[in-house]
Amino acid sequence: MRHNFLFTTFLLLASPVHAAETQLKGPEIFLVLNDKILTTVQNGEPANQIFQKSGTTFYNAGGSQSQGSWKVEGDQYCSVWPPNPNWACYDVAQDGDKVTFVSKSGKRTEMSVSK
Repeated sequence: MRHNFLFTTFLLLASPVHAAETQLKGPEIFLVLNDKILTTVQNGEPANQIFQKSGTTFYNAGGSQSQGSWKVEGDQYCSVWPPNPNWACYDVAQDGDKVTFVSKSGKRTEMSVSK
């Protein structure tokens, strides 16, 4: 019986550990996004978003690029994309290299931090 317990314990310890998604606070959001490129797939094609330290952000998808602005306000990531003058803010969660933006309505957008 002791042998089975030790073997089971060994299997549990040898299993890969998956990090749990954690909700990020303002300073953590800034560190995850600042001067980074995040990637995703949109409509079956690669897309990326560049977050510059200056607060400028670029979204590239399907051969086109749009430019907006980004900031961290409280514990949320916020962005504005002209010609729309309204800022939209999102909660941000992270699980390893995966960053998830969650809108006020609960829609989740997953991206990965490029290396």
